Amino acid sequence: MLNLSSRGRAFLVIVGALAVDECGEEILVGLTVLESDYFLKHQEFTDQRLIHQGASRFQLLMERHLIARQLVPPPTPA
Repeated sequence: MLNLSSRGRAFLVIVGALAVDECGEEILVGLTVLESDYFLKHQEFTDQRLIHQGASRFQLLMERHLIARQLVPPPTPA
């Protein structure tokens, strides 16, 4: 399970950004478990040096995630 607050998880579910992989692990759509974890941790950085060190990988993961989300039908309202 990804390290998300209940509010953050609820938001990501509503917008269709979360999925479960073939192993039953929670992931961001289009990413692996490790990539999802890296992506979420990178978003938390407040140190500008750390942000820039991982910027290219983060950007690549962001693009993959956004493209994959476009391919998944939106969630149906409950």
